[in-house]
Amino acid sequence: MLTSLLIGLGMLFGCQPPSVTGQTYAVVVGIADYQALSYSTGDLRFADRDARQVVAFLQSKSGGSVPPSHIRLLTNRQATQATIQQALTLFQQAGTNDRIILYFSGHGLPDSFVPYDARPGNPARMLTYSAIKAAFRESNALTKLCIADACLSGGITRQQASRRTLTKSVRDGSNVAMLLASRSTQYAVEDRRLAGGAFTYFLLKGLSGQGDLDGNGIVTIRELHQYVSPLVRQRTRGKQTPVFYGRFSDNLPLAYL
Repeated sequence: MLTSLLIGLGMLFGCQPPSVTGQTYAVVVGIADYQALSYSTGDLRFADRDARQVVAFLQSKSGGSVPPSHIRLLTNRQATQATIQQALTLFQQAGTNDRIILYFSGHGLPDSFVPYDARPGNPARMLTYSAIKAAFRESNALTKLCIADACLSGGITRQQASRRTLTKSVRDGSNVAMLLASRSTQYAVEDRRLAGGAFTYFLLKGLSGQGDLDGNGIVTIRELHQYVSPLVRQRTRGKQTPVFYGRFSDNLPLAYL
């Protein structure tokens, strides 16, 4: 099924106390049923369900009550390369005090995420990391988050241009982070008993309160990592290690409970 590119989860995910201003704009993608695949040849089971659960969280009170007009949900056949690229233009509506979020659940490659209409051997039909970074650069939001529950998603941190791209897109006071399900050499696990991706399952559990490790009513990005990472490693028997990558304060609030 993406530690320095995009963040503001609870602030990210729109969770914010009354004193915090700003809106949340989110593009949420989940692809379980691929055009060129069947379940026996690689289709997933729960990626679309995970995406819907992320949207449900965003629209909940604890998720910030993000209005539907600020969310683009694309699942299965809706999530072509063209429609995802078009949806990413939503981030251009964000102002300086706003947050933008990209969530992707589906197949991943070392240099891209795989849209619904991808074709084997045709790299032009992929959702490349460079295209995602460009969409973030073009947004004025100071808080940017990319969350990926995809195999090999840690590969986005290995792009030669990623450090330069990040530097160009970061301004004083900004928070830019990637929350990635796995390292660049690892698969991301779907868990039948959890009825979802292991990473997304524990991510949402953490944001919904279990990640508030000090009990102060706020889930920070550091707390979320401390909660999610060991549980994912344990659940997958060490086969999957989440990566939190970016430029942000350890105390960046992700959820206000």
